[in-house]
Amino acid sequence: MQNQTSRVIYRGLLLFILSLAVLTPCVRADYPDKPILFVAPFAAGGANDYLTRLMAQHMGTVLKTSIVADNKTGANGIVGASYVAKSAADGYVLLMGNSATHGTNVSLYANMPYDPIADFTPVSMVGAVPLVIAVDPRLGINTIAELISYGKKHPGKLSFGSSGVGGTGHLAGEAFNAAAHLDLVHAPYKGDAPAVADVAAGQVPLAVIGVASAAPLYSSGKIKVLAVASKVRSKAMPDVPTLLEAGFTDLEFSQWYALVARAGTPKNIINQLNLAAKQVLQNDKVIQAMLTQGAEAQYTTPEQLGTFYQTEIKRFADIIQKLNIKAD
Repeated sequence: MQNQTSRVIYRGLLLFILSLAVLTPCVRADYPDKPILFVAPFAAGGANDYLTRLMAQHMGTVLKTSIVADNKTGANGIVGASYVAKSAADGYVLLMGNSATHGTNVSLYANMPYDPIADFTPVSMVGAVPLVIAVDPRLGINTIAELISYGKKHPGKLSFGSSGVGGTGHLAGEAFNAAAHLDLVHAPYKGDAPAVADVAAGQVPLAVIGVASAAPLYSSGKIKVLAVASKVRSKAMPDVPTLLEAGFTDLEFSQWYALVARAGTPKNIINQLNLAAKQVLQNDKVIQAMLTQGAEAQYTTPEQLGTFYQTEIKRFADIIQKLNIKAD
């Protein structure tokens, strides 16, 4: 009788332990033990794609695993971000988020399929590409002051290109337009590259774009870059003054990029990913490779990144509301 009672108690304890194993999220001590996916939510060839692949290559080496980069594009980054937001919270699917997916989109689109704060866990900032104001050299404009003077003499006849409605280039252009009391007309493109190409071709007089897209045409003299919208001069264009130097104290805009994971990813995995990102972002070869895209490496802790993009969401929301910017 005693042995039978012991067996019943044993079976009860075993069932209880097994039930706990089912209910408790699995925190793997051997992470990573299979390939990791990095999702780039924008098309191949741009800075988002380049940085995703660069980080995948070098973080894979640090973590001793294969990291695959994949482009899941569409709807200003919403398609890729939504994919990651619906993935398992196990650290095997990450997003190269940016100033659209975790900045402007939530204020531009009424029915967002993901929440940039609630659905993600920050890992680390990766880098930032400052925005610049580029003009057609045939205009004979060499400074921001000359651009403002020209714009006031030709109200409503100057248009500026950007990567699209609601992008950081659009917001920066509208903010400059308001601060300079001009009447610029927005000309949306499907990316920085076609916008700046049309400036060089004389199809649009100016564009607000990332420094990486502007650099080749600037070096060849096909466009002029009047100012960079960052606190300090860009390392990629050290001879170009900032908007701050031109007298605009509140116009700071960049296309920033950051790694984020699905909300609920175990803290120990986030810490592993963050430490790997830190090691990569301190690698001189990686820093130089990023500079070829006009991007400056920026490491943060997960907590610092979370605070940063929550601040950016509010900042962009204020600009979008104030200037009445709407997505198509």
